[in-house]
Amino acid sequence: MVLAAGKERGDGPEGATEAARLWLPVIRAGDRLIVEEKTAVAEVRLEAVALGPAGNGFPLLVRLKIGGRVVRAVALGPGRAAFAPETEARP
Repeated sequence: MVLAAGKERGDGPEGATEAARLWLPVIRAGDRLIVEEKTAVAEVRLEAVALGPAGNGFPLLVRLKIGGRVVRAVALGPGRAAFAPETEARP
């Protein structure tokens, strides 16, 4: 008899690590989303389509319905995302 790999350390679905549990996809490729951003000046909500899967708090690329531009976003929950903060400096 041989012990199945991963069952001893709790790596199976019953004993998934915390990081693996957090990454459960709440958005899948092709899902329709509302991408939002709130600032002191404006509150924006735009329709988009997810280009890949993402779990809560994880980044993903989305294609905006208006203009078709691909932007980075962060998953907030099923059907919801927020624009990812820009990390590059603008000239």
